[in-house]
Amino acid sequence: MIDMLAVSSAINQAKIDLSSGPEGILSLTSRTAIWIAMDDHADSEASYYNRTNLKVLCVNKAKSIWTQMFPTDSSIDNMLQLTYALMGKSVDPDTAENDASRFLQNAIAKFGSNTTTDPALMVADAAAAMVVSACYRNPDSDTADNDIDDDELAPDSYETSYMCASAAAGGMNWMPVDQANVEARRAFWMWYLDEAIPAVLSN
Repeated sequence: MIDMLAVSSAINQAKIDLSSGPEGILSLTSRTAIWIAMDDHADSEASYYNRTNLKVLCVNKAKSIWTQMFPTDSSIDNMLQLTYALMGKSVDPDTAENDASRFLQNAIAKFGSNTTTDPALMVADAAAAMVVSACYRNPDSDTADNDIDDDELAPDSYETSYMCASAAAGGMNWMPVDQANVEARRAFWMWYLDEAIPAVLSN
């Protein structure tokens, strides 16, 4: 059973974290504390579904950034369908992981990385990370490492919610505040805390 008091406490602490600086950043430390609180130690499958559904909500939230830039490209929807297939155990995880990696590589090669396309490519990165995460049914896969800062991670290890928030902001956490939409980043994280997590846990 999930300790909802622990989840509520972690969310409240995350809101303090979010409001503590001008950058609108929700730290990896705060998000990890929430993910740990969300674990149902008696039901690893439930924990896996909760973790994966949260990523799905994030990608759906940010998907419009991709479709506005590339309106005829349905690749993000394909990644979402692949994630659902992984959750339902109807696709081979190794094949799915390769498909996600190839999708991201092809998107970068096809559209090119520049200030115009980068937010959409961040959504692509988020979607690929969502699929890769869904390949592993270990509910601790997001919390096993001791990473403190998103920007300490290797580019191929960025987490889905972080890339969606970065897409909303049009820039990563390390970018100067005058080069990113801080309020859009903050709004994404408030949605994450106030709407996305409760929606996942209510199912």
